[in-house]
Amino acid sequence: LHELEDKMDVAQLQLNISACLEQMTSNPDAAAAIQQLNTLVDISTLYSGYAEKFNLAECQLAIIHCAGHHDPLLVQRLWRELLTQEINSTQHLPQVSLMSSLRNKIVMLGNTYQTAEKFFPLQFIVQQLEVISCKGGWDEGWVVETLLQTGTSHAHLHATYSSLLQMKQVCWEQLGAPYHLHIVISLLLTSYVAHLNNTPLAERKPVLCAIQDIIDQHVVDLQASTSVGSDVTSALSRFKALQAGFNKY
Repeated sequence: LHELEDKMDVAQLQLNISACLEQMTSNPDAAAAIQQLNTLVDISTLYSGYAEKFNLAECQLAIIHCAGHHDPLLVQRLWRELLTQEINSTQHLPQVSLMSSLRNKIVMLGNTYQTAEKFFPLQFIVQQLEVISCKGGWDEGWVVETLLQTGTSHAHLHATYSSLLQMKQVCWEQLGAPYHLHIVISLLLTSYVAHLNNTPLAERKPVLCAIQDIIDQHVVDLQASTSVGSDVTSALSRFKALQAGFNKY
């Protein structure tokens, strides 16, 4: 029975690859590959002979997940290629449609791999999506809103963003938005507080106290910053507004 289930999984992967190849009308090798895939092939051949050969990043990720093969660097490379391919395939669309398409893709994959986090490397994905969002001038809360739809908790997201912030990566300076992550974290915490309103007070209070400490620390750090400009001013004003909102608790 287990062997039959494995064959069914591989057959489904093979169907997915065939569907992707059918869209590659400009590639003369794709038609021949589709014909070859009318016969069931083993998972190794499916990966190297088709998914990898035709650079089908999403299918490659699905195959290594099915095979239980964990290679962190490979997973990150496939996610980078997957996101690039999704952006390239929708760049002719209006920005709102591009953003919607990318969100749907992330949510679908997040739901697929939510029980196998090693194939959904959250910190890497957040980093990649925030760079895409920042470059495109998208709403600062887009990535957070998208990942919350995958079932990722506010607490897990905050821990991820805090880790990224501590890395002090130069890419944000290069993008002209050195305080981008601070602004995103302020939006994440705002959403977190609103989410906690649905939980019992006894559970809510200690978490709110921890969030207030986090907000206070951000205010101190931003006030101590030697940077000037709208970026740091915007981040500081957002955290001060959050700070003021805690007076009601």
